Amino acid sequence: MAVLAIAAHGIAGGGYPDSAGSTLLLLVSAAIGASAAVLHSPGTLPVLMVLGQPACHLALSGAAHHGHVSGAMDFVNDGVMLAAHAVAAVLFAVLILAAERLYGLVSQAVRAVLTRPAAPVIGRAAARWAAVAESLGRLAVGANGSRAPPVAA
Repeated sequence: MAVLAIAAHGIAGGGYPDSAGSTLLLLVSAAIGASAAVLHSPGTLPVLMVLGQPACHLALSGAAHHGHVSGAMDFVNDGVMLAAHAVAAVLFAVLILAAERLYGLVSQAVRAVLTRPAAPVIGRAAARWAAVAESLGRLAVGANGSRAPPVAA
């Protein structure tokens, strides 16, 4: 979000920020990202992105004009800029959510391919009968069952 904001601000003629402005923008972007990670629902990310646009704009405008926020209020006064920020926020929120979803699917597929198959699961009933059959085999060699008389060997 920060890199795109710097590029868009420069292309629109707003100038490129110095290191202090870039740092402020990165801090604002990190705060928005941390809030989105804590809240972690698809509905909150677009809202946070829209709310973060004025903060990013102020960080860029204030830093680009040598610490003066003379052009910072253009965000509120200019309807085209406001609409561009709103569209960009929603568009990039959707792109982030799509990338997150694709990352989950790809990582799940990679885990499925690279993980060794587990041993087959034996049900409780099958395990119980296997234990009974094993104990019957250990009792008396040659006997006709567990209740038969012992056989002399």
